Amino acid sequence: MKLPDILIIGAMKAGTTSLYMDLAQHPHVFFQADKEPHSLCSDDVLTPDGLQRYAALYAKAEPGQRCCDASTGYTKLPDFAGVPARATQLLPAGFQAIYLVRHPIDRIVSHHHHEYFAGQAGPSIDDEIRTQPRYIQYSRYYDQLTPWVDAIGRDRILVVRFEDYVERRPETMERICQFLGLNAAEFVDREAVAYNKSQGKPVLSSVWRQARESGFYRRIVRPLMPSGMRQAVRGLLLPKAKQELPKLSAEGREFLRQQLAEDVGALSRYLNLSEPLWDGY
Repeated sequence: MKLPDILIIGAMKAGTTSLYMDLAQHPHVFFQADKEPHSLCSDDVLTPDGLQRYAALYAKAEPGQRCCDASTGYTKLPDFAGVPARATQLLPAGFQAIYLVRHPIDRIVSHHHHEYFAGQAGPSIDDEIRTQPRYIQYSRYYDQLTPWVDAIGRDRILVVRFEDYVERRPETMERICQFLGLNAAEFVDREAVAYNKSQGKPVLSSVWRQARESGFYRRIVRPLMPSGMRQAVRGLLLPKAKQELPKLSAEGREFLRQQLAEDVGALSRYLNLSEPLWDGY
């Protein structure tokens, strides 16, 4: 039974899909067809059947390949609690975790756009951030990271700043490969493409949403279609989202800055930085 020994634990809207696509091109890394199985979010994975379903995702991994689970739900406290404990109970000894973090306010704005286009949030970011705690909670990176540090220690967790990944992608991928013990020379270079962006994202109609969520698609079509092909087909067939994105007011931005300042400071100290990770803090 093969289980992941690499976890990409988040954060949501911080480049995890792009990193998933990048690492999937390394010959010694195996990803299952579903980028985010979220198997460790529930105690179901601790049952014999649940564990078997989780392991089945990696059954096609070849000898010598490291298996990776990239599920942003692994840093979504308090909505999904107990993930580090399940991971340490089930995964191979010494498994490693990568945590991508983005300017917390930019992440919140992108998170809102993502849910707005999916029909899961209203048009006003200012209203949503004051009524839906998840936007702020998921951007409190130090709070989300602490249970992982307590469970597996600092040495087995790599925190990657999203902005570094975007602006200095080759150097950042070199650092990630070094952390994982992978030969960066074997990495397949390609043009930098940001996957899962909210702006210009295809809009799922009710018909397409039903098709994507059908058992036939998940069990038969998705596993047989490479992820790059799925992205291309999706972009060709689905209408694009309008470019008019909801805006965050200056008052809303200051409200978020005050809510997040303490956590940004704690994360910066954790990383032994003399200055905050992002401007404005």
